[in-house]
Order: sequence, then C-alpha cells, then structure tokens
Amino acid sequence: MKKLFYFFLICIPFFAQGQAIEATVIGRWDDESIPESIFGGPYQDVWGAVVNGREISIVTSTAGLHFFDLSGETPNMEPVAFVPGADQGTAIGWRDVKTYLHYAYAVSDAGASTLQVIDMSGLPDAVEIVYDSDEFFANRHNIFIDEANARLYAVGGFNETLQILSLDDPEQPELMASFPNDNLSVPYIHDLYVRDNIAYLNAAYLGLMVVDLSDPDNPELLGTMTEYIEQGYNHSGWLSEDGQHYFLCDETHGTDIKVVDVSDLSNIHVVSTMNAQSFPGQIAHNVYPYGNLLHVSYYFDGLQVFDVSNPRFPRKVAYYDTYEGPNSSFSYYGAWGVFVLPSGRVLVSDMANGLFFYEAIEPLLYTSVTANLAGIEACVGETVEFLIEVGTDFSSSGVTLNTDGTSPILEIQLSSTQAMPGEVVQAHVTLLQTGAGYLVINATDGVSGSELQLNVSSFELTEPALLTLPADGAVDAPLRPLFRWEVPSNSASKSIQISTDPDDFEENIFFEAATLSQNFFLTETLEEWTTYYWRVLTTSQCGDLPSSVFSFTTRGTVGTEAEIAGNGFQLYPNPASGFLQIAFNQPLGETLQVECVAANGQPVQSTRMDRYAQFLQLDTSGLPDGLYWLRLANSKGAVSRKIIVQR
Repeated sequence: MKKLFYFFLICIPFFAQGQAIEATVIGRWDDESIPESIFGGPYQDVWGAVVNGREISIVTSTAGLHFFDLSGETPNMEPVAFVPGADQGTAIGWRDVKTYLHYAYAVSDAGASTLQVIDMSGLPDAVEIVYDSDEFFANRHNIFIDEANARLYAVGGFNETLQILSLDDPEQPELMASFPNDNLSVPYIHDLYVRDNIAYLNAAYLGLMVVDLSDPDNPELLGTMTEYIEQGYNHSGWLSEDGQHYFLCDETHGTDIKVVDVSDLSNIHVVSTMNAQSFPGQIAHNVYPYGNLLHVSYYFDGLQVFDVSNPRFPRKVAYYDTYEGPNSSFSYYGAWGVFVLPSGRVLVSDMANGLFFYEAIEPLLYTSVTANLAGIEACVGETVEFLIEVGTDFSSSGVTLNTDGTSPILEIQLSSTQAMPGEVVQAHVTLLQTGAGYLVINATDGVSGSELQLNVSSFELTEPALLTLPADGAVDAPLRPLFRWEVPSNSASKSIQISTDPDDFEENIFFEAATLSQNFFLTETLEEWTTYYWRVLTTSQCGDLPSSVFSFTTRGTVGTEAEIAGNGFQLYPNPASGFLQIAFNQPLGETLQVECVAANGQPVQSTRMDRYAQFLQLDTSGLPDGLYWLRLANSKGAVSRKIIVQR
C-alpha cells in the first residue's frame, strides 16, 4: 500500500494551478417549453458542423434535435430548424448526434427509438429526415463517425454490442460488423473514439481497449489499460491531434481527467491528470481538443479549458460555470457536451440551461511555473520528488525561483534557483511534522512574476491494533471463533489474518478478510486440537502496520481411554489442572517411557514407569494452559493421546 501510494504521488503529474480567465459568452439559448427528463434537465448533447459555408450547432433534448446557424459576429440564438426525436418525452435522458458531410445522425438510449439520418443541405432554412429506422438497433447511448473512412460506430444502450455501419451511401447505412463475435470479444462499451479505423473503446469499469477494425472480419486487439490511477467508470475520451495521447474522462465523482500515453499500445499508461479545481466531488463528462487546448464539459462546473501543449504539464487557462445550483457528489447536473467549431468558437450544452456559445479561447501567456503535482499527501520523514516547469513566456534573461512563504511542516530543496524559460527544475520535499500547510514557489524575471501554491498534508503511521479475543495462548477455542480487537482510529482500514506458523507468518496465511468493524466472526470451521496464530493489519496513508501475533488452540473431543499392547489405561482428569493420572488395567510387565510434549513439539516432561507399576501421577501444576501430547512407548508398542491443561 505504501509503495503504491508514493509511486502514484511521484510519477503521475497533475495539472498546474495558476491564473485562468473567464470565457466570453456570445449568446445563450434555453426553451422552457421543452419537458425535463426524469434524469435531470431537458437537454443532452451538442455538436457542430459547417454546412453551405455556415457554422451550424445541433443541440439534443427530450423533444428532438434543434439546429442553429451561428455564423457571423452576432448570430441569432434561436433555432432555424427542428427535428422531432424518434422517441420523445421525460423518459429520454440521453440523445446523441454526430455529423458526416451534410448529414446528421441521431440515436437515443431510451424507449423504442431509431437511427435517424437528417439531410442538412437545406440549412440555414430547413432540414429533412431521409432515414428513420430501427433496422440495426432500437436504441444506442453513443455513436461516433470515422469520417475519413465513412463508418458509423454505435455502442451502449440496452443492446450491449459494438456495431459498425457503412456510410458509403450516407442515406442508406449498411451493417458491416457486430461485436462481440468469434473474432473479437468485447464487454459493454459506453463510448468510443475512432481514427483511421483504430478504435479507442471506453469499457466502463473494465478500462480502455484499443482495437484495429480496418478489416471488420479480422479485428485485432492492439492494447488495453485495465488499471490506472483514480480509476472509475471509463466514460469517454478523445485522441490528441498528433495521436500520441488520449484524453480520458472517468464518469466518477472526485476523479480527474487523465492524459494517457498511447504512443506504444503495448504500454498504455497515464502520464498526467487535470481537474476543475472546484470541489472534492468534481466530475468531467466529455472532452474536445482544439489545437493545444483541451475543452471539457464538467458536471456542476460548466466549461473548463486546459493548455495541453505539454501533455505532462497541463494547465487551466479558461472556465465558465454554466450551472448555478449546488455542487453534489451524488448526482449529475450541469454541462453535458462540448464542441469547438472551425472558427475556434465553443459550444457547450447544459442539462438544465441549454446552449452556451463562447468566443474562441486564446492561449494565455505562460509566465508562471507549473508543478507536476496538484498537492502533496505524505508521511512524516518521507521525501517526495517532483518537477517544476518554468513558463515559456518569461524573459530570455532567466527566472529566479524561491520558496518564501512555505509552511514549516516541510523542508524543500530546488535543484536550481535560476532557470530559463521552458526549463524543468527538480524539487525535493521532506515532511517534518504532521499537519496541513502550503508549499510555495515564487518565480520572477524582474518584470513578470507568479506564485505557485500547493496544499500539503502530512501523516504519521497509525498505532497497531490491540488484540483481545481469543486471548494469547487461549485453549479450547471454538472451531468458529469470534475475534475482537481495538484500534486507536476507526478511520484506518483493517484486515484479519490467520496463519499456521508464527515464525513464517506471512508465508503460511490461509485466511484473510477485510473488515470495517473491530470484530470478526469466522464462518469457516477450523481443525480440532490445532494451534493457530492470528493478527490484524491496519492500513492508513502511511502504509500497513501489523499487530502482535496471538496464538489459540481449538477444542476437540478428549479421549480418556486407550491401550498399549492390549493393556488398557485411562487418563484423568482431562482437561487437567494440577495433575494427570495414568491408570493401567494391569501391571505393565515392561518399563514404559512417558513423555509430555507441547503443541509446538517441544518436550516439557519426561519420566519412566517401572515394569511392575500400574499407576502414574504426572504433576501438571507448572505447565501453562494449553494443548499437549502424552506419548507412551515400550518395545511392545506406542501410543499418543491429546491432553489439555486448563485451570
């Protein structure tokens, strides 16, 4: 746990905190007559196209598809055309639209819907439905069109398949392939991005898959990413213009946008993350890159724009909150879709508030420093290493760095306090004491200056659990014991471990279970007359801490009668307290070796019975409570019996 925590902390860069500007709104549209979905708000997605030289926006709703002509400096924010959805009403929570040539393709993930194909060649005056059929599917959650190859991909919805349709005839789609099949097994796919027949599949909780679908009859799985930092519901994404990175959204509250290195599909991995800097439950929905800027629609936080010119150091440059309601970590409201028109102007659809239209976002001058950490959470005594990028628009004469204002709970060292624009400086932080504070890095070139402030939290290793039941050395324990312990803090996660060897405990663990409680009832049945060893492992931000190891011996059926060479004998009392009597039915006739052995195999008593003897009393008053073996042997035979010492 501890090693993984620091690996992520040191090796995964996070977005830079810095100054960002509010985007400029050109216009808005909202129609209060459209019914709200039971899932929240009347609106869903937004998309754009250029038709007859005019920039067109399409907004989807519970009613259908609304078309806008957004050409010119001050466009009319009223729809110029409308297409009723194949299915309408409050049950419509998801309607998706994409474009190819002068056609729009629409699907809905609810009810008895269809694939609708709309001819937009008549815009800005009119549109026409040229295809409306459930021939291939009745509902779908998302579609994507690989325009260069005239293919439409459909995923999600109640039909858990991936389908490829040919758009060689845009008004008459034809089915090319459907997965899973014998050639390719795919799970439920929520969304996807396709370029040059290479599909990036967002497979919900199963991660990211990359598949070559150039030949649909012979698909090839190129790579997967099934585990990654802040993994959630793998929802959507988009490939960078150079094809080297994939911008990934997990539709899970409190998770960041990931920048995924896909340059080597045998080693797909996250290289940086970014978020809206808003509240702990913040959640991104969709992304759309344009040049070096990544535009993001955020639930609750509206439009967020990041400069990803260096994908390992993304930095927030613009924002506009479209949703005025309260934030929530348990629901979904706010911005749904985002699209950037060829002019650079930005479209955002808000579930409750409709269409937002923004001026093009211009990259800001980069006169600040960017850390590859959003903050530091570490343990006292640990050293965290990270990188700082110096902004490329500082003066060519160089930049001076200092850490004035940094909290005393930490110590920071920079590899250099003098740097050039674009240079990367190493930083080493050592946590000196527990608490919360700030790490401050100031940068100035004599004209421009900036301050980078990172939140820092330091922790100490939690105290170990105190075991109480079964007590150490307990005997006659139930075969399904109740375990109890105490921990200093209920915030630490816990797991109980049972082993058969105290000296090599971890290698001989045969039972382990996580629990949020401070007691655990074992439902498995243990062996009779067996000594076991148990402990509790507590886990915190600073790693795993085992308790001391306790032993206990399970109860069993105690035998009081036996024989050796035909001579019967009895052992009593068993369990014994101060003594144990051995009584034979007749004299032995031969000397008998008597040995008492502890459960760990170590002899604790040894004596002999004379050949004429018939009775022997062993003193057990000095023996600790527990399980023992009594071994009796002579030339005529040998026998071992279990005995219990218990007071």
